[in-house]
Amino acid sequence: MVNCPQCGAPVKPGARFCTRCGVRLAAAGLADAALTKTLDVGTPLQGGRYQIIGQLGHGGMGAVYLARDMELFGRLCVVKQMRPFFASQTERRRAEEDFKREAEVLARLNQPGHPRIPEVYGYFVEGLDQFLVMKYIEGESLERRLERLNDPLSETEVVRCGQEVANALVYLHSRKPRPVIHRDIKPANIIVDPEDRVWLVDFGLARAAVSSGARVMVAGGKTVAAGTPGYTPLEQWQMQPTVKSDVYALGATMHHLLTASDPRDRFTSFPELDYEILRSFSTFAPLSEVRPDVSPALAALVARCLDPDPKFRPTADQLEIELGALAPTGSRFFDTVKRWSPTLGEMLGSALASFVRVLFGRPAPRSRPGQRTPAPTVEQERPAIPCLYCRGQGTTRGGRTCPICRGTGYW
Repeated sequence: MVNCPQCGAPVKPGARFCTRCGVRLAAAGLADAALTKTLDVGTPLQGGRYQIIGQLGHGGMGAVYLARDMELFGRLCVVKQMRPFFASQTERRRAEEDFKREAEVLARLNQPGHPRIPEVYGYFVEGLDQFLVMKYIEGESLERRLERLNDPLSETEVVRCGQEVANALVYLHSRKPRPVIHRDIKPANIIVDPEDRVWLVDFGLARAAVSSGARVMVAGGKTVAAGTPGYTPLEQWQMQPTVKSDVYALGATMHHLLTASDPRDRFTSFPELDYEILRSFSTFAPLSEVRPDVSPALAALVARCLDPDPKFRPTADQLEIELGALAPTGSRFFDTVKRWSPTLGEMLGSALASFVRVLFGRPAPRSRPGQRTPAPTVEQERPAIPCLYCRGQGTTRGGRTCPICRGTGYW
């Protein structure tokens, strides 16, 4: 067995497609060792400016590495390398065009930028390889979080993450002169950092009509569309994606997070995919049946996102608003402020925290005559403060993450 150059899954020697991610493997006869070739730790790039620390994984079109920018005091960054092995020169040229397009899309998104979309720092070519340098987002993808917990996520967390991603989509879909369509939204492409901020990553398919990344649909042995089965709507497989294709993918992502049922599993037994297979298996069980504790409003919203007809799906803007209405009341105002002005959000949060401490703090106990009052401990100095997200069900003493709902309000 060897490993897929994109997702790392084991594949049989001579296989044409990876059964996990669907990428078309290199031509028959390519050395098996080539499928697993990676950049070694310490490898210098661009004349020594970037130094590879280790491999982070695989993105839509290549391997992703953690590196240091030696010209900027060792700042950590992500270096994305276009995968070097293709079944034909045509696929290589297409991949090179798509990889460069990803760099261009991200560079344009930097202006004015969005707080939940990573910045692109640079793009360069070295030998036959292309590299994209991006902001390093430390954290855990929602796919890995599901695997780690081995359990569905809470409704509160799914609503929060969905709202943040929807806000990023509002930004993408409002770009001029044409909207940017992400085309590959799924749990693996959503990262939650240590501060519980949600990031949308991997723009390998953005605005690309056909890409070498993700799972492919084939016809007559040729790639005709790209996406990830289970998350990608039928119109995208027909090469007619719209901004509402991203809404469908986000709906499929929320369904996956709420049920821990991976929609890709239905397709792993097929060596190649065609439209009829995708159409036959692109259905989702109602949340009311598989997760009855989910609120009817959220279940109905996810179902609308997954409507086969794009005109019946909400826009990203509508989706963000409706998810915001489902969020705990205390979080909505601060979510809006933090989204557009993190500094102002911090200031208002600190002011509210001081007010809540005064309101809910307890006075120090009085000492009896002749009795020494022990100095208060750090924990005693920090009163228990009710969470604004779950309306006081959880409390904390100076922390910022509620132990009950995992909300990130200001304390």
